[in-house]
Amino acid sequence: MLGQHQSPPLDIVYLFRHSKHGDQEILYSLRSVAKHAPYVRKVWVLGDRPKLLAEDKAIVEHVPHAYLAPLVGFKTPVRSDFLMLLLASLIPGLAFDFLRFSDDYIVLQPLTREKLCTVRALEDLNQTKNRGSGKWKKMLWTTFDILKRYGYAGYNFETHVPQPYTRQLVFEAYMAFRGFLTEDRHVGLHAPTAIYNYGLKHHDLQFVWLAEEQSKVGFYGSCPSDQEIADGCSGRFFLSFDDAAFCPPLIQHLQSRFPEPCKYERQS
Repeated sequence: MLGQHQSPPLDIVYLFRHSKHGDQEILYSLRSVAKHAPYVRKVWVLGDRPKLLAEDKAIVEHVPHAYLAPLVGFKTPVRSDFLMLLLASLIPGLAFDFLRFSDDYIVLQPLTREKLCTVRALEDLNQTKNRGSGKWKKMLWTTFDILKRYGYAGYNFETHVPQPYTRQLVFEAYMAFRGFLTEDRHVGLHAPTAIYNYGLKHHDLQFVWLAEEQSKVGFYGSCPSDQEIADGCSGRFFLSFDDAAFCPPLIQHLQSRFPEPCKYERQS
C-alpha cells in the first residue's frame, strides 16, 4: 500500500558447528523459525554447513569461516564467540538488523518482530557474590571486571535465547574492546555481555529481565521427562537445551511440534 511504513529487513545468523546428534538440533530450530517468525528475510549459517540445508540462497545461505576470517587475520576455524559474531556482522549481504541464533534455540510460539527482537538480561552481576568456577565463569567475571573498570553497568546477558544486534553495534563494541579479545574460545570477553553493556552506555539500549518475563525454559545436564517438557514449555516463548538434555523425550516433543519440513531444508 502506497505510503505504508515497512519495517527494515531482519535476518538470522546461526553460529554453527556440527553437533554430536547429527545436526538434528538445527533442524528443529530452523523449523521453529519458519513456523513462528515468517517475517525473517533470510537465514545465514556461519561455520560448518548442515547437510540438511536448502540450496536456495535467496532464503538461506552457508558462509564458511574462511570466507571472512582473512579480512581480519583470524585463524580458522574461529573459536571465540565474540570474533565469530564480528565475522557474522561482516557478511556482505547481511541485513543491518539481525538475530544471533544457536542450534539449541527453539521458538515455541508465534512472536511479533518486537517480541523476538527484545534484548533480555539474565542477572545483575553487581549483586552476585559467588563467582563460581570453570573456564566460562572465569571469562564472564573477567568481562565484568573490565566493564566496571571502564564505567559500564555490569549486567550478564547470557540468556540462551535469540539475541538481536545491529551491524553497527557489533562493530563499535569490537572496536571498543578489541584490546581484550583473543582467538581462544575461553579467554577474552563474553560477547553478549560486553556488547549489550556497550549498547546500554552508548546507545540507550533497552532490555527486559528474563526472569521477570518468564519467557524461556531450559533443560541442562540430564534428560527431562515428558511431563517436565510439557509443563516447562507451556506458555513460554523459547526453549533451550544442552547435549545431555537432547534425548528421546525432548526429540519426540520437538518432532510433535514441528513435524513438517520447512523452506530452509533440502527437499530430497
